[in-house]
Amino acid sequence: MTPMAPGRRMTAENRRAHLLDAAADLAAGRDLATLSVQEIATHAGVSEGLLYHYFPTKQALLVAAVRRAADAMLAALDAVPVGPPSLALAAGLAAYLDHVRADPTGWRSLLQARSGELEGIAAAVDEHSRRLVLAAFGVEAPSPALTLMLDGWLAFEKQACLTWLDHPEIPRDAVADLLGSTFDRALEATARHDDQTREVRERLYAGS
Repeated sequence: MTPMAPGRRMTAENRRAHLLDAAADLAAGRDLATLSVQEIATHAGVSEGLLYHYFPTKQALLVAAVRRAADAMLAALDAVPVGPPSLALAAGLAAYLDHVRADPTGWRSLLQARSGELEGIAAAVDEHSRRLVLAAFGVEAPSPALTLMLDGWLAFEKQACLTWLDHPEIPRDAVADLLGSTFDRALEATARHDDQTREVRERLYAGS
């Protein structure tokens, strides 16, 4: 987070954004339930009274910070152009990785949203990601096996990105290759036991 210059006057909109930045910065590496208003205010370089002027409760601040991160992620995913399934999936993965690299703090804060309304916001992002993949598959009601494959891979994607952020020396192309390859292999393995997944895989390879 960029520190606020001493004596600098900020607009209400910029002040609010600055407080959200401070909350997201701390939330990125912490259980949100353990954060205090005092910590957030200190990190932002403001008084607790000023923080409460913009957000009536700590929960309101955290909800706003997590929702902002969620909106940014959704916007990045929704900007992926419609195209053939295989190209759409590759473009979606590229957009995801680009967003993680561009806004690591916001993305990490989503992962820490584990309870109540915060968890609901993060779950909505996960569900949106899942629907986008299923739309590329041409599937409205996935089989249990396809659901298992997709949920498992999405969890792997998150963990891989966390490791990537912790080790930025890993090339982005290597991360994309790993995730793309594991997606293909997971789909292939699931297709051996599930008719719907087999049909999905055939459509993908046919370029339809």
